[in-house]
Amino acid sequence: MGWFSLAIGLVSLCSMVCTVSGIGANWGTQASHPLPPDTVVRLLRENGFQKVKLFDADYGALRALGKSGIEVMVGIPNDMLQSLASSVKAAEKWVAKNVSTHITSNNVNIRRY
Repeated sequence: MGWFSLAIGLVSLCSMVCTVSGIGANWGTQASHPLPPDTVVRLLRENGFQKVKLFDADYGALRALGKSGIEVMVGIPNDMLQSLASSVKAAEKWVAKNVSTHITSNNVNIRRY
């Protein structure tokens, strides 16, 4: 029974590895000693990362990600969720400022997942 379980586990692992569409990272900007955004983007590219999730719409991070080829998902800070969920106008304004601007002016590859 042990060998059968091991075989099933290996087959499952192989099938998961074969379906990966890219490697990604989470990037938070609240740190006591943050690295410059250009350095972080360089490290991401040098290590083969194709996707990154930002926990907030940090201008410096988004600017550095421009033309990097890295797919970006921008998170909404928790303290803004209620106001954006309760007002379409506020949500549209936030998206225009924090998403649309970077797509058009900095050529950031922002995706929705």
